[in-house]
Amino acid sequence: MNPVAKYFLARLGLLAAVAVPLMFLINALLALAIGLIGSMLLGFVLLKGQREAMIDHVDEGVKRRREEKQRLRAELAGDDA
Repeated sequence: MNPVAKYFLARLGLLAAVAVPLMFLINALLALAIGLIGSMLLGFVLLKGQREAMIDHVDEGVKRRREEKQRLRAELAGDDA
């Protein structure tokens, strides 16, 4: 599975895990706000490995596109790459 999707789903799961129990005690909108802040704090600690995998995946894509762009520019300029 794509690391970006895994990280997104893990963050969404943390939000639900924090917000849903609070909805039984307080207003739903307030529970979502607290859940968002709580999931941000918990995600910073609990999802470090997934966050780094996501960053590596995105970085590889950027490097691949940059190299492809340079190769195409060289072909357009008539250089042999």
